Amino acid sequence: METPERNTSYGDYIMRTGHEVLFRYEDLCGAFYYKRFRGCSKIVDIGPGRCWFARQSPATIIAIDNSPELVQHFALLGIDIRLGDAYDTGLQDEAVDGVFCCWLFEHLPNPLRAMKEIYRVLKPGGYALVIVPTPHNMEAFYDDYTHVRPYTAVSLKQLAEDSGFNRHKISHWPFAFGSMHVLRYFGEELTLSYLNFSDHFLRKLGFVNRNQLLLEVWK
Repeated sequence: METPERNTSYGDYIMRTGHEVLFRYEDLCGAFYYKRFRGCSKIVDIGPGRCWFARQSPATIIAIDNSPELVQHFALLGIDIRLGDAYDTGLQDEAVDGVFCCWLFEHLPNPLRAMKEIYRVLKPGGYALVIVPTPHNMEAFYDDYTHVRPYTAVSLKQLAEDSGFNRHKISHWPFAFGSMHVLRYFGEELTLSYLNFSDHFLRKLGFVNRNQLLLEVWK
């Protein structure tokens, strides 16, 4: 019996997965991390997925993706999204003062090349935030067969410095256990307050999401 053909492209995967609460939660995460880019007049979102970060400010955020399907889909929704990839964004040198990249580097065979691309497109004084999974839960990490490697604080420090970034900070994603349930039953405002409370107070008590690391760099 022949196996039915199925579109297995990345763009198709992004557009056919997820659910309503996840989409709402992604938008909240976009709002939560966008506040770190205050003062940035032009930002690039590399590997934007469902464009939950790029949607925070379509006038100032450029999304770069290597999927023609996603570029076409989100361009029709008013997102400034362009065809490119982590190794070649198509942007000029020092074109932006902010770079956001979430859950992409774990898929890359050559992360150093991608990090050097971030350095290239950032203006002096620019800021970048890269979010990656850790080895804390390897079973969950390899639930995605396209994953290549997780990252540790040590490997992220090496990656940043080998790319030319001397100023960097590494931390964990805030503790957010149960936040989608909070969103489902209590709404966006309370969920965002929970994330902010976790980031400012629970972090000081050692409560963080050890499955995710944040690499912040300044050029």
